[in-house]
Amino acid sequence: MFGFIRNHQLNMMLCLCAACVTMTAMLFFTKFLSKKRKSILIAQELIATFLLFFDRLAYIYAGKSGSVAYIMVRLSNFSVFFLTSAIVLCFNFYLVDLLTNEGNLPVIPKRLVFTALFSAVGMLLVIVSSFTGLFFYIDESNLYHRGSGFLLAYLVPVLCPLIQYSAIIRYRKHFSKFIYMAVTLYILVPILAGIIQIFTYGLSIVNMVMVLVSICLYFFSYLDINAAVEKTHKTEMQFLKDSQARRKILLKQLALSFANAMEKNSSVQEGQSERIASMARTIAERSGKDKDESDRIYFSALLCNVGSKSLSLIKEFPYLSETALYVGKPYTKDSPEYARIITVARDFVHMIDDPDIPAFFARETLIREAEYKYDPVFARIAVKILDEGTLDGTISENENKVEKEITCGTYRETVNGGIKILQDITEITFDCEPLTQEKSGDGFSAPSIILYDSSNAKVQVTPETIDSHKYVEYGEIWFNTHIITTQARNMEVRNIEDEKSGAGKSSYKITTCRFGDHVLLKMQGGGKKFEVIVALPSVSKSAYIGLTGENVRLKNITQNQSGKKVCEDDIPRIAERMNYIDRIESDIPNVQIVNPLEEFTKGVPVKDKMRIYLHVQSLPDANLIWHCPYIILYHSDDKKVGGKNYRKYAMIKFDGEDDGSNEFAENNFVAEKTAGFKSWDEWEEQNKAGYECQIEFFKNGNKVSLKTLNRGIFIQNTTEIKDGGKEIYVSLSGDQVALTDIRIR
Repeated sequence: MFGFIRNHQLNMMLCLCAACVTMTAMLFFTKFLSKKRKSILIAQELIATFLLFFDRLAYIYAGKSGSVAYIMVRLSNFSVFFLTSAIVLCFNFYLVDLLTNEGNLPVIPKRLVFTALFSAVGMLLVIVSSFTGLFFYIDESNLYHRGSGFLLAYLVPVLCPLIQYSAIIRYRKHFSKFIYMAVTLYILVPILAGIIQIFTYGLSIVNMVMVLVSICLYFFSYLDINAAVEKTHKTEMQFLKDSQARRKILLKQLALSFANAMEKNSSVQEGQSERIASMARTIAERSGKDKDESDRIYFSALLCNVGSKSLSLIKEFPYLSETALYVGKPYTKDSPEYARIITVARDFVHMIDDPDIPAFFARETLIREAEYKYDPVFARIAVKILDEGTLDGTISENENKVEKEITCGTYRETVNGGIKILQDITEITFDCEPLTQEKSGDGFSAPSIILYDSSNAKVQVTPETIDSHKYVEYGEIWFNTHIITTQARNMEVRNIEDEKSGAGKSSYKITTCRFGDHVLLKMQGGGKKFEVIVALPSVSKSAYIGLTGENVRLKNITQNQSGKKVCEDDIPRIAERMNYIDRIESDIPNVQIVNPLEEFTKGVPVKDKMRIYLHVQSLPDANLIWHCPYIILYHSDDKKVGGKNYRKYAMIKFDGEDDGSNEFAENNFVAEKTAGFKSWDEWEEQNKAGYECQIEFFKNGNKVSLKTLNRGIFIQNTTEIKDGGKEIYVSLSGDQVALTDIRIR
């Protein structure tokens, strides 16, 4: 390696000089450094350039004759020794500037004061050496020779950097990462090169290394400034983000204040404005809006009731007044998107907050009014959100709370409702005491029960709530065996007995259970024991018991489930089975589905260009638009829905709904109303009348496409299976529907 340097060092020196001059030129145009630091670095680069330049001239003119060579050899060697101490002194100024300006040291470290003085002394000794030959001398042949005090010349470039490095170590916390790396290299590399050069006469390793580390000093300064700028930028960005967050909090507080003030002056429920705004933001997020746009929709929703004229005064947010102007208007593609989202969110919350509106009514409204009042995309998202809760018209256990005590003056004045009759045997007990004669008037006093179905498990009395909650009353039963049949298909009282002597006349008990469309009640109290069998209008109807009476106080009301289920033979049948599939059967058996996804047809392997023909008829009790057939694409080892290793790929409803994509498959679903679609009411009527339909399938590898057109609703879906290689099956199901004459072609 030393031979290579010896042979090419003049060219290497020239290249390094050019690089150093380039760095100097760049420093003149650099703006990211302080004026003092910039001056020091320019001086550093110039000293390094001239140091190497004169070192190269010393080699070029060594041993040559002539006056020019005579002068250049002496000038070059003097400059090399003089500039070696000068570059150490210049670097000392660089360290002092770093520590006193950026490091905020109040005084210059003494060791750096010493190295500055020692470097100056070294420069003076070079001048002395030019007359005495202490460091070097030039012979008659114009050749350079080391002097007797040559090693003294290395005290400054070796000892001073070591002292400087001790200061760097001592105050390292005052340097940034890049500057610490730069000054460490600047110190240690030339020292190592100086030690090597003592034993390699004729090479200028130290000087070349000094130029290299001087260049590195600029680059590391540049990296340090970049890091500082980046840090400052991050700090500023964080400050801006914090400022934006604070502004959003302030805007939210102001908007909430406006909304709360308006709620106090209107019939709007407390907190409803914020619930609407939160729902609007959720719809926006699920439709793919980013956080900023979702926030704008949130604030627009929060303030939409303030009025477009008032909001138009807020010039910085023009979308507020524009949105408020269109919220609640019928859907058009030209209306602002924010207003379309908020319209869906507003009506969604209004319906859900209204105790007289069941969840299924809200769901059906969103589906029915899509493309008319609501944007179909956002209405569909709202339906998906609603589907994450209770949607089938039943009441959760938390909602189905039974009061422990009620008082009834006039008959049915109060009804303890919501005790659902299940296949599990349920026991209801209570104590009954008559009201005083002053309160009861004529003195008649008796408890009774009401049998009914209602979407919120409560007895309804007004025409509006009877309609919205699909209220059906089956009949009334008194403990004296008197019954009134209303909408039950049949009611019979059996096995009447008098209670045994000693039985408490104030204690009452009802034991009830259900199988299919038949209900059994064993009633005891008031001196009587008897059974009542009730035939419900259909299997799909729920049945609830409401405790009531006339001039009574019912206390200590309890209900307990035994955990024992009844079977069909436990309840005598008093009405014929309701069968809507007693029709011709074709390739696979007919199926009657009373409750959602309760029954399924036999699974059929999907083949390319396969068609399924069938007859569809909604059951008489069907009263919701999704009471229709469903198509399920799936895989299972036993070919059954829900079977071993079951994987559902897609579920499509004939009313134009789907379950979307999942972990097993991606679905591209399209549902459109054609010219044959007149209205949802007509669509439901056609479903109840029954019709023939067909479903077409196309299979290509792991992709399955299907399409069907039913009473004006065109459906097309493409399913891409993620776990390819498995057999794909199709099964038909639904809700409140009979599927018959099913043919596979």
